[in-house]
Amino acid sequence: MVNYRLVHIFLSLCVAANGYIALLPSHHVSLTLPSSRRSTQLHSLYENHPHWHWPDDSSSSDNYSKEPIFYNDFDLIAIEQESDQFWESPSAKQLASSIPANLRPTKTPDTTISDFLNTRISQVTKDSRQLLKNWRNGHTKSYGAFTINEQYLLNKEENKEDDPDSIPFDWVRRVDIGQYPRVACGSAHGSIFVADTTSKQVMGAARAVHYSEHSDEYTNALDEQLRQYIYGEYDGGGVLDVAMFGKNIVASAGREGGVKLFKLLEDGNQAELVPQGDVQALIPLITGALPIVVTCMKFDSYGRLYLGCCDGFLRIVTFPQDFVFGDGADLDSQDLHVTVVPHWSEQAPSPILSLDVSEELEMVVTSHVNGNVCLYSMKEHEDVYNMASGRREHVGVIGVWNPFTADESYARSVTFTSKESLHGHKHAVVVGGGNGEVWVNDIYPEYEESNTGEVFVDEYVQKFEPNHVGPVISLCSRPEGLIVSVGHDGMLRMTQTWIGLKNPKKATPWPLYGLGGYKKWIGSICVDDEGKRLVSDGMDDAVIVHDFSAYEKKEEKQ
Repeated sequence: MVNYRLVHIFLSLCVAANGYIALLPSHHVSLTLPSSRRSTQLHSLYENHPHWHWPDDSSSSDNYSKEPIFYNDFDLIAIEQESDQFWESPSAKQLASSIPANLRPTKTPDTTISDFLNTRISQVTKDSRQLLKNWRNGHTKSYGAFTINEQYLLNKEENKEDDPDSIPFDWVRRVDIGQYPRVACGSAHGSIFVADTTSKQVMGAARAVHYSEHSDEYTNALDEQLRQYIYGEYDGGGVLDVAMFGKNIVASAGREGGVKLFKLLEDGNQAELVPQGDVQALIPLITGALPIVVTCMKFDSYGRLYLGCCDGFLRIVTFPQDFVFGDGADLDSQDLHVTVVPHWSEQAPSPILSLDVSEELEMVVTSHVNGNVCLYSMKEHEDVYNMASGRREHVGVIGVWNPFTADESYARSVTFTSKESLHGHKHAVVVGGGNGEVWVNDIYPEYEESNTGEVFVDEYVQKFEPNHVGPVISLCSRPEGLIVSVGHDGMLRMTQTWIGLKNPKKATPWPLYGLGGYKKWIGSICVDDEGKRLVSDGMDDAVIVHDFSAYEKKEEKQ
């Protein structure tokens, strides 16, 4: 009589093994089920794999290179059902040694794996809560990660500072984090640097590649009025913005307009920051016309580069995948694809001063000179209503909010934030103004399903107190509605916001603490992907790191 239960188990194993399965009944009649996988293929692919173990018996190794592997899975199940001591027998050990490690039957029960996963989840949750607690309480280790004047200081020690070709003293202007500990920054002299904050050394530099007051190689395309919006009373000169992706790709924007691209090439202990050309779509074809000035930029996790431009348009630069994820430096500017996202048509385009990207929401938010905060949908496979065209398209503006209508201030900086609640994630947009104000407004990602059809929830608007003294230059966020803001007052502030409350007047944003000591020329703050470190400029020639995991490590050592 056929045991259908065992046949079902056997067929399941056939699918799982995806190879040759041998059925060896008691009367030694063999039935072989062929498949496309052969041991010769496996051996060539996995002979050096750390998790793939081949038998040590040299006499049997030839068989593996010529013949298919036969697994007596059906017989193994039958024997295992008869005795729990099967795997202790010599025949079982010999058979197990001939089966690749990742295909061998295991004695480990599912409950053990589940317990391990639950323990790991519990530990990660505990670590995340402790890290967030450190952010709330200001428990951090702060230090200067590196100086961009390393070469200048070396020349000074060798008495070469008077050499006309020597490198001048420089100041950090704008900073961004790639794959930590890699950090990129610009300078007042128009140079770009990539450094390792662990070794505290500059790995590569491209010097004087942008306009600066110290060089006449480039023409200044930055309008004076726009310069006032960006820098206020404290213009330190140099690079407008910088963005880094991964370990080696850098994009930078200067006052001459356009965007320059770089790639850090490493060869052993040597590294070089190699120029990759410009984004040609930003350079007009008319002779003598100046390129479009880019005021802000940011990479997403796919290597797409988002640009906020002086003409009020959001642009998205897509790179070839082999350039983004490969090690070579062979970018052809013609391979770049630049998308211009339509703007809101009821008003004239206003220069973009800041932007942020939310991959979770598939949205981008921008802040503008006229005080507007514009929210864009980036959903590629779902049509949205585009306010610019009045019809449904793939991308476009889905919401506009302006909290500065009372005094007509400009929206200088912007970021997304979110908070977990009993009803799922709640999301909001935070904007900092040129008047020192900071506002937060809840957003409704499923706006088409809301009662009003609006993405911004105006009745949830909250204002931070007190104001910054001077423009709010940069913003970034942490989970649970924590907001980091910095202004020309040289003060970095941490504020707790309350998102998704029906009556936000009962829980206005709560200031937690401030980190002082910055110069008024501070221009950017950013958080690494692990959420452990806050990196900023604002200290002359050094990049500053606030490590909020250091306090946690100190407790563990005790």
